[in-house]
Amino acid sequence: MTEKWAQRKLIRDHVSILLHIIITTTVLIYPVVVILKCESAVLSGFVLMFIASITWLKLVSFAHTNYDIRILSQSIEKGATHGSSIDEENIKGPTINSVVYFMLAPTLCYQPSYPRTAFIRKGWVTRQLIKCVVFTGLMGFIIEQYINPIVQNSKHPLNGNFLDAIERVLKLSVPTLYVWLCMFYSFFHLWLNILAELLRFGDREFYKDWWNAKTVEEYWRMWNMVIFSPNLKNSCSGLTGNFLPADR
Repeated sequence: MTEKWAQRKLIRDHVSILLHIIITTTVLIYPVVVILKCESAVLSGFVLMFIASITWLKLVSFAHTNYDIRILSQSIEKGATHGSSIDEENIKGPTINSVVYFMLAPTLCYQPSYPRTAFIRKGWVTRQLIKCVVFTGLMGFIIEQYINPIVQNSKHPLNGNFLDAIERVLKLSVPTLYVWLCMFYSFFHLWLNILAELLRFGDREFYKDWWNAKTVEEYWRMWNMVIFSPNLKNSCSGLTGNFLPADR
């Protein structure tokens, strides 16, 4: 509604920005209040905050992109920019369908339209779902059989011997590594691709070959392309330039 009002010039830009700030702040604060009031378990609290964080990032991108679209539309109306060189599909206001699709799509960067595949590969989706269940179960098995016993049998670092604490950390390092790999494969490779296939989402570059990274900086830029994509900032806050020809 905020963007609809701003698009129709029922509210000024600074009012729409204030409303977006209130909405995005509420999205983060409300789950925290729920967790504290209900005394949620660690896992359920983590899942709730994980979803809230993703929603917050999506809403911020949504607000930035639509602000740039409004600026571009105003520029076209004033004649400062030639509308014939711009795809009208990319400068139209948000619709309910586009917002719902964005909230479900495996991306944090809002666009009025996305590249789409022609059809859904049902057999492929079934195979990936089976893999996701298997690796999620494997992750739970490692946690229950290896990590939990080590943690439960460990003394508090301040109450025990320092060498014993180091020994426990070393014992935890291998199973923790396997859990991280299972989590990465299940979420980034399987679940995000399943979601993309069901939504016919065209951009499937969720990570790069981070295992070949030579530096820590390179690793952090490659393992999570959903957030750390080099084009994310330009895509989210530089739509005005992206919708114009390169020679302008």
